[in-house]
Amino acid sequence: MTKATDIEERAAAWIARSDARGSDADAQLAAWLSADPRHRAAYLRLAEAWARTERLGRLRPPTGLIDPDLLAPVRRSTRTPRRPALPRLRGHLVAALAIAAAVAGLLTWWNFTARGAVEVIRTGPGALSRVVLSDGTVATLNADTKLRVRFDRAARTVVLMRGEAQFNVVHHGRWPFQVSADGRTVRDVGTVFDVRRKDARTVQVFVRRGRVAVLPPEGVTDASAADVPVLWADDEAVITAHRVVVHHGSAHEIARQLRWLRQKLSFRGETLGQAVAQFNKSNYRKIIITDPALLGIRVGGTFRVLAVHSFVAALARSFNIQSLPGPHHTILLYHPAAK
Repeated sequence: MTKATDIEERAAAWIARSDARGSDADAQLAAWLSADPRHRAAYLRLAEAWARTERLGRLRPPTGLIDPDLLAPVRRSTRTPRRPALPRLRGHLVAALAIAAAVAGLLTWWNFTARGAVEVIRTGPGALSRVVLSDGTVATLNADTKLRVRFDRAARTVVLMRGEAQFNVVHHGRWPFQVSADGRTVRDVGTVFDVRRKDARTVQVFVRRGRVAVLPPEGVTDASAADVPVLWADDEAVITAHRVVVHHGSAHEIARQLRWLRQKLSFRGETLGQAVAQFNKSNYRKIIITDPALLGIRVGGTFRVLAVHSFVAALARSFNIQSLPGPHHTILLYHPAAK
């Protein structure tokens, strides 16, 4: 696994090169940024530090020509100092960028957490949104999702008020990242994980990489280490107010559960009621099941999130479930025998 220091140094080198050329839009940089979310987070953090640090900006004279001796150590000798090679200058620049990033990051952390600012992020039906939080963590929100984000000095806390979101967390050992829903909290231990509010009392967690800890319910202060389940990659947990059930799944099953990231819905034995609820969450045009006897039918297949009519057509082929246009642009499902 690539070390964080190596990523920081590589990101700083990219910024140094792009600054010298006046542009950072090249295929190699784009490939490096997309290869790992940590690359993008490090690059954004250092780029912001570079832009906000006027002192470093003054290292380049108005002519645009960089003096190779600018960052060279002071010599006491009266002899003309030897001009250092450009790689040495780049090493100094990398170090300067790293220092600037640390200072800027500390100031950003101090300013942000001192205010205890709260941010609300939401998506509507049919929408999918990726948001870079102030610490570099990438949050991907499913349709009809609402988050409340609060970063303070104690922790980075996200409250999942409704819907589902995946978090690619920038790890910080002394500044934990945690997601709360329905009174239960999931704490990052350096990972990529997904949190879904399945219903009013149940939360699902899917771990794609790393591990997370499921903290005791709010108000419980006498829990031991044994009361804190830890989930690893490809694990799934179903969490209620008083119980955590962990399933050691497979990468394939986790990928199936998270197909919403590619704007797809995948069903394998879910009830028709559950499948319709997923489509309704993602679309303005809602499906209404008029016959309660249809709710428990088990369905399967993969559909695009917005392909409501394809889903309805598949129901007609497989179960002879018919449809009619309803009021307010709804679609009514019924079985001919029950009409």
